[in-house]
Amino acid sequence: MLCPRTVLTALCVLAIPAWCAASDDDVLTGDPLKLETVVAYAQQHNSEIHAGAARWRAAEARPSQAGALPDPMVELAYHNERFDRITFGESDFAFVKLGASQEVPFPGKLGLKHDIAAHEAEQSHAELRRLELDVIRRVKMAYADYAHLDELLDILHRNRALLQNFARIAEAKYAVGQGIQQDVLKAHVELSLLVDRETILAQRRQSQTAELNALLNRPSSAPLGKAEHPMERSLTRSLEDLMSAAQAQAPELQVVRWQVEREDAALALAHREYLPDFVVRADYMNKDGLDPEWEVGLGIKVPLYFAVKQRAGVAEAAAALQRARAERTGTSRSIESRVQDLYARAKASEQLVALYHTTVLPQAHLALDSANAAYQVGKIDFLTLLNSFTVMLEYEMRYHEELSNFQKATAELEAVVGEPVAG
Repeated sequence: MLCPRTVLTALCVLAIPAWCAASDDDVLTGDPLKLETVVAYAQQHNSEIHAGAARWRAAEARPSQAGALPDPMVELAYHNERFDRITFGESDFAFVKLGASQEVPFPGKLGLKHDIAAHEAEQSHAELRRLELDVIRRVKMAYADYAHLDELLDILHRNRALLQNFARIAEAKYAVGQGIQQDVLKAHVELSLLVDRETILAQRRQSQTAELNALLNRPSSAPLGKAEHPMERSLTRSLEDLMSAAQAQAPELQVVRWQVEREDAALALAHREYLPDFVVRADYMNKDGLDPEWEVGLGIKVPLYFAVKQRAGVAEAAAALQRARAERTGTSRSIESRVQDLYARAKASEQLVALYHTTVLPQAHLALDSANAAYQVGKIDFLTLLNSFTVMLEYEMRYHEELSNFQKATAELEAVVGEPVAG
């Protein structure tokens, strides 16, 4: 009979995987849901990254194969003198032969094949890095939209309560004959419009949740916590610094650089295909009663059809190298253009965020407070108050939109450059 301690230990061991899985997923349902948590989860669970890592591991296993000698051939044969019976032991011409042969490429060919496969592995590694950064970019952009929607819903909910208060004031003034019914109706229309906007944003939040879950390799309807309140950030690198960093280490550029190295080695190998390969062989023959015989030989594979084979191979490899170099130049120019564009977008959003935070929003709030006070004492009409409310609401939403735009621009910029650009 098992003792209670043994049973308890076994149950704990069996529960560990389920507990770990639950706790691993629970980090996405707590409040607030931080960007760092989402990115770390994506790096660990995203299926595209897993597939890219598997491709890299497969590519890493190829260089040793490409640089190895071809498999030797072992041959076993029997030679008979007649068709009507076995003559082994009766005739000097009947024998059993055991032979082996080994193809040996011309010196340097195997090394070049190894180099080609090694460059392909490096290219695959750079492609994995590019893929990881691209997934992180998409995760950050999806999170920025998700957080933006959370903020907009909070703004609408908060301002709906404020507008309801304005509506009650309008109703009270109308009840005592100091207001008009049109003000009350207008307030309720605006409340209905806010509810309509909330409904649309809630639906968009569901769609954004599904998009973010897809990047995290989770069911589309899996719950996510409320996004962390976005903080104002600023670029910490100059445009010249980002340009230099992108040219030095952009994963997309590293991919085409390794492609150039691969095609350069392939062209060198194509030139060596004009040189012959060798076949070394050895045979042993047993003639039963007679003395055994042996034979060694050296064969040469002659590139006889070089005019239509090796020459065409060199032309193909040269064209592939030319294409790779052109792609490297085009990729370099494209990265320069993208860095400049994304930097300008991020800088514009950064300046707009600062403008809204330090000037526009404080002024809009002061204007609304002043209009509210003036309306309650009858100095302005309800439409003026409502206009101040609408202006303040739109500026708050635009402020958070620019926060989101900055996050998305820096996410794209970091994917191109390959390192953080804002703090």
